Amino acid sequence: MNKYLCSYSESLVLSLCKEIEYIKNRSKNINYSLKTCQNKILSYRLKKELKKLNKNRLKILTISESMLIKNYNDLSFEFLLEITRRSNSFQQI
Repeated sequence: MNKYLCSYSESLVLSLCKEIEYIKNRSKNINYSLKTCQNKILSYRLKKELKKLNKNRLKILTISESMLIKNYNDLSFEFLLEITRRSNSFQQI
């Protein structure tokens, strides 16, 4: 049973880490596009997407904090929390 629980938590952490990486990269690209964008409609759409990405990042942050509280000795949860917090710098508009 414990073997399956470990595998499940590792899979969950890996998926969330991948999602955070996607959010970070996409946010970086959106911010770059916003700097060069001349079209107001496109700028609006990009800002809207950036806000959505930020909401998702905050959800993942909440999840990772709660998982770390329950499993305070697990390094994978600490890692997830750390990369989630670091991704905050890419959420600027």
